[in-house]
Amino acid sequence: MGYHVRVLSCLRHNIQNMNIKSKYLKHCIAYLAAVSFGLALILSPIVSKADTGLTVQPVKVLYTINPGQTVTGTITLTNAGSSQALVTPTVQDFVPLANSTNISFVGKAPGVTSVEDWVGLTVPPQGFELNINETRQINFTITAPKDAEPGSHFGVILFRATDASNASQALKVGTQVGVLVLVTIPGNHLEQGKIGSFKTAGFVQKGPISFDLLFENTGTAYFQPQGTVTIKNIFGRVVGTAPVNGQIVLPTGSRDINISWPANFLLGPYTASVSVYNSGGDLIGTANARFFALPIWYIVSAIIVLIALYLIFVFLKKKVNFSVSLKK
Repeated sequence: MGYHVRVLSCLRHNIQNMNIKSKYLKHCIAYLAAVSFGLALILSPIVSKADTGLTVQPVKVLYTINPGQTVTGTITLTNAGSSQALVTPTVQDFVPLANSTNISFVGKAPGVTSVEDWVGLTVPPQGFELNINETRQINFTITAPKDAEPGSHFGVILFRATDASNASQALKVGTQVGVLVLVTIPGNHLEQGKIGSFKTAGFVQKGPISFDLLFENTGTAYFQPQGTVTIKNIFGRVVGTAPVNGQIVLPTGSRDINISWPANFLLGPYTASVSVYNSGGDLIGTANARFFALPIWYIVSAIIVLIALYLIFVFLKKKVNFSVSLKK
């Protein structure tokens, strides 16, 4: 506090000794200096306050396992905050919300096992401390019971960090990160879906060309739709292709998938066709989109060049006389 008072006194002294003729201007500058001083006092404790933060890798794990089978994996957790953190792990079940990419956490159903019961962690459930910039490898196991139902099961491994140096902070919700756990039990489940829409801009001037694919999962298992976009010109000739990069779509959910084609020079009408397949290579659906390409700036530049050449030719024709003489 004494430091801030000395700074304010110094500011006032310098302002009084400034060569400013207007007394009103001196008062304005003094007022601004006082406001800046007040903001510094208010903001300084906020800037210096310690915070908690975690980073986690991977952000999701995908497994297809048989009933009674166990798989193992490793999670890398790092304290990226500015204070020592108390990390508390939990496992929760979730279900996908229909026609969206959102999820909803659900409680345990009595008498039914779920991902919450299947996951085991090599850290104490009451929590552990993680120093600043410290990284910890956390092993986990997923064991499907012998009576596990076929289909996809969903859960998330959560890590909540609170400031370990402040006991009262433990009562507050701190930073929280999670790892999605997606488990499929083989059996009577289906990878099915449909293309909700496939579109692009109707008029373009140049590449890259962006396509928007809306895919809906109508099956009982999550999967990553794969496919290809094929672009043909007015003559039906294939001029390019672009892959459909698979993104996980949960059952009853939908996802917008963006596809980019790095095209070069384009002119005229084109037709883009998309084909989508499931993980087994079975065709799920196809759709078409049409667009027209006209490189206006190329055309305008060409016209300007032609006009310039024409004007130069006219100028030379008027100013320069060309004659040809034959010597005998």
